[in-house]
Amino acid sequence: MCIRNMLVGIVLCIAAPAGADAPRYRVDYLGDGWTGTGINRHGDVCGSMSPDGTALLAGVSKGGAPFEFLPLPEGMQSSRAHDINDEGVIVGSVCPNQYVITAPTAAVWRPTPEGYEVEVFEPLPGDPYCAAYAVNNVGDIIGASGFWGWNLSTGVRFSPEGTVPLPEGMLSGDINDERVIISNNRLLDLDTGELTVYDLPEGRWQGFVAAALNNKNDFCGYILGYSGCSTFPMRYRQGVGWEYLGGCATTTSATAINDRGDALSYYYYTASGVTFVPEGYFSLGELIDGSQGEYYVQWGGANGINNNRQIVAAARNGFNGPIGAILMTPMNTGPDCGAIRKFSAKCREGKLTAKVVSSLPEGMELTLTRNGGDAKTVTINARGKGKAKWTGQAGSNVVCIVECPDVECPAADCG
Repeated sequence: MCIRNMLVGIVLCIAAPAGADAPRYRVDYLGDGWTGTGINRHGDVCGSMSPDGTALLAGVSKGGAPFEFLPLPEGMQSSRAHDINDEGVIVGSVCPNQYVITAPTAAVWRPTPEGYEVEVFEPLPGDPYCAAYAVNNVGDIIGASGFWGWNLSTGVRFSPEGTVPLPEGMLSGDINDERVIISNNRLLDLDTGELTVYDLPEGRWQGFVAAALNNKNDFCGYILGYSGCSTFPMRYRQGVGWEYLGGCATTTSATAINDRGDALSYYYYTASGVTFVPEGYFSLGELIDGSQGEYYVQWGGANGINNNRQIVAAARNGFNGPIGAILMTPMNTGPDCGAIRKFSAKCREGKLTAKVVSSLPEGMELTLTRNGGDAKTVTINARGKGKAKWTGQAGSNVVCIVECPDVECPAADCG
């Protein structure tokens, strides 16, 4: 095991922007009583609700449609969803009675042409309970196992070979597509075994509690001091360092972070908001366009943001209406096609490669098609570049950007 210590650099405070242009959002109301807990790049949302006021049931919303319940495995009465990946795989827990929060059994829902296939996992030997908290896009599922279902004590990975403890006593926080796990202020690379510890910012702290990790190893959560007002929502970005996302409170935290570094946060019984990079902080309510009707965003329930800046939150539908989950989608979702400086394609030995060079923001996603189909999603990196590859090609191939029909489509001959 290799351990690195990351020293603290400059601590930045993120203030409300002066005169910054707030993006406008449209709203899809996903259903009364639902709480969204995760979102993927397609805008699909997983979550849970209580139809009878006691037992929870897990569900999924696809593309802004209302939630639908997920199937229960045989012998189970309640369920709970925690995370969803880009393939639509959902992880959470199930229970043979109504107490899925205090007596969970980890479960995964894998989409099939007919619906979903549900698999139930075993806890570690000697433990009665376990739950799955996070899933990445390469198939890793992490969670926890323990004696007390409401406070599971051992971080685990649910593998095809069985349930195994995480190395170095890591608790389960989140896992990214690089197979890096976060637990408090520690990152563990499952491939290399390298453990990186991030020193806390200057001050007198009890510790940092992580909530989410992105694919660049940026993370967010809260830092806890010793006084009544010494908890702060925090973000750590590689190359930037620790950032305070707001002032102190008794209960507050950042809850989610995308690959751009945009982070959601909340203050208990007060407000929920987002700190965009580089625009700064906005309350979620002020982002909703007036054409969308009356939505009163709640302080809790802001639990997911994807690279397209879609946000899952909770809102009251009308002044006296019910509270439920909402999907917030930017109204100007399309890329600035004029920012694409070069779009090219070439083919060598049957491998077709298309490249985009632009000044588009990092994390922007483009859809590239080959001969009108065979679509690939390209994510723009920090240098404004993106690339897609197709193997086993022959003949003439024309590659186009779906979102930018006016950009000339390059052709490449694969022989």
